[in-house]
Amino acid sequence: MLLGWAHPAAAAATILLAARGASLGLRGRPGHPRAERHRARHTALMPWVYGLVVASWAGGLASVWTLRDDLTPAASGHFAVGTAIVVLFTAAALVSRWIPVDARARAIHPWLGAAALLLCGVQVFLGLQIMPH
Repeated sequence: MLLGWAHPAAAAATILLAARGASLGLRGRPGHPRAERHRARHTALMPWVYGLVVASWAGGLASVWTLRDDLTPAASGHFAVGTAIVVLFTAAALVSRWIPVDARARAIHPWLGAAALLLCGVQVFLGLQIMPH
């Protein structure tokens, strides 16, 4: 069924956008050429990525609930890692509010994003194991 591929396709696009946002964030660090421009683009893109991450998480849960009789909703490692990704992106978004005024926020924000992106890579392999055949 074609609808069963909507979540994997949307999630793949979301992960690619998250990687793009991480790249912008890295290039936006002080001392890099055009850092201010990259930071501005990172700041503009990542709220959209966050929304897509949450939507992908909800879409994955909904697709298992409605389309996959062979899987139990919210019972897989794929769901647990997806939840961890949402938590990490949420934490990064909350911490980002204090980046201009708090050195601790500037220190922890990239690590939260890196951990989320690393888990996105793990998520791909966990998702491949439960893809519809």
